[in-house]
Amino acid sequence: MVKIIKCLFCGKPTTLHNINVQKKIRGKVITLSNAPVYYCQPCKETFQAKETQDVFRYIYDNNLDEKLILFNYDDISQKLN
Repeated sequence: MVKIIKCLFCGKPTTLHNINVQKKIRGKVITLSNAPVYYCQPCKETFQAKETQDVFRYIYDNNLDEKLILFNYDDISQKLN
């Protein structure tokens, strides 16, 4: 079953895409490659999937940003399971 996520701005359905996502953690811009995000075609907005947020939280909580600034989503998400 596919979960329908609606846009926070216009309420229309979004589509799931895997793209590079960046987030600032402790002053460094961290890039997460191939991360799932929801995209709203009418608004051109993207929203991080919960799984992407969980990976960024894992990077933050484990101080992984001290050594790297580029992470692969699949590599880190496997550690969460």
